[in-house]
Amino acid sequence: MERVWAIVGVIVRWVAVIAVAFLGGWITGRIVGVSPIDVLITGVSNVDTRLLTPGDRRQQFAVFWDVWDLVEGNFYQPQAIDRQKMVYGAIRGMLATLNDPYTFFQEPEEAQQNRESMEGRFEGIGAYLRVENGQIIIDRPIRNSPAEQAGIQAGDIILAVDDQPLAELIAGLSDQEASARAVSLIRGPAGTVVRLTIHRPAEDRVFTVAITRAAIPLITVNSTLLPDRIAYIQITEFKATTTELLDQAIAELLPQQPRAIVLDLRNNSGGFLTTAQEVLGRFYDGVALYEEERSGVNKELRTITAPANRRLYGIPMVVLVNGGSASAAEVVAGALRDVRPNTVLLGEKTFGKGSVQNIYPLRDGSSVRITIARWLTPSGEAINGVGITPEHVVPAANDPIYQVPCVPDRPNDTGCADAQLYWALKLLRDGTPPPLPVPVETVTAP
Repeated sequence: MERVWAIVGVIVRWVAVIAVAFLGGWITGRIVGVSPIDVLITGVSNVDTRLLTPGDRRQQFAVFWDVWDLVEGNFYQPQAIDRQKMVYGAIRGMLATLNDPYTFFQEPEEAQQNRESMEGRFEGIGAYLRVENGQIIIDRPIRNSPAEQAGIQAGDIILAVDDQPLAELIAGLSDQEASARAVSLIRGPAGTVVRLTIHRPAEDRVFTVAITRAAIPLITVNSTLLPDRIAYIQITEFKATTTELLDQAIAELLPQQPRAIVLDLRNNSGGFLTTAQEVLGRFYDGVALYEEERSGVNKELRTITAPANRRLYGIPMVVLVNGGSASAAEVVAGALRDVRPNTVLLGEKTFGKGSVQNIYPLRDGSSVRITIARWLTPSGEAINGVGITPEHVVPAANDPIYQVPCVPDRPNDTGCADAQLYWALKLLRDGTPPPLPVPVETVTAP
């Protein structure tokens, strides 16, 4: 009997140990995102974390760990090995084997900047940057931003941020990584000050300017009523705030009783699919697109209906597109062409991005973007790698004969010329279509 109770006592003690390990694992999991079962297994049996790899993939991963151990034990360099960089590099290499340019990994810094941008607002100085020859250059300041108010101009080269030379900080980085590093230094909480050392090539001078950061809304919708009551609406991207901005524009336009619409999607690189569905819901009610999932099933996605006082249904429309119109912009252009009455496309062939991605946040603040489907227009057209050719093909030109009213996103000090907008207005005013493009003659060598 004593032997039985001794055995029971041992069992109770083991149950207590396991319970404590499980509770500790549950608490740890809530903090760092680790499965309590994983913590339990690790705590009780001290199993190497490599063995937690699913059994059907363990043999394939063995060679990865073989190489990892060889690098750890043999690679020579004066500095310590950056294991985090090795992990991120491995992830990038894995995704690269999928041969899909839209499936990629973003490190925490870049992922955070992307999240802020897609939300439609961020805190900083309000300027677009680009990287050229290892230098960080102001592409253009955002209208009415702290950068513009401080006198920052397009073409200015940023030499230092808060006296930290940028050339040293971005040396050896890719253009994308260099841009992300510079942005992380320049952005910051509203009300704080950042000092930029600027080289202005146009004046061949170097100066320092202190800029107080602010909350910067990204304006993705511009609108105005042109002569003959033609509403001009430009959408530059499909961000989280775009639908709200479009509703504000429609609220201003509707009382003026527009009789026609020009929807300008040129150089719109896309954005959220849900936002595209909401935008379409301002122009008609019906099918927006079909998603072809990995199972081969086509899922119908409809427009997201707008309030009755935010609809522009049935009004004749010309949609302007070009090679910079991509992704969600192509969803909108293709759907309007296929479904909405009295709607035509004018301009140049679109980019041809006919796939859908999900963004998955990861535990360390990084993210991975993975293609989950391809999409088709409501008529069933697949545009991936092909693009959408508008009914009226009009090459871009700014010859003086194409003078048009200056729309909100353009300066008006010298007048505005835009062949595509010119023919869109002419088509809506009197039904005159643009001339057919002149075919390019090919000469065969003798």
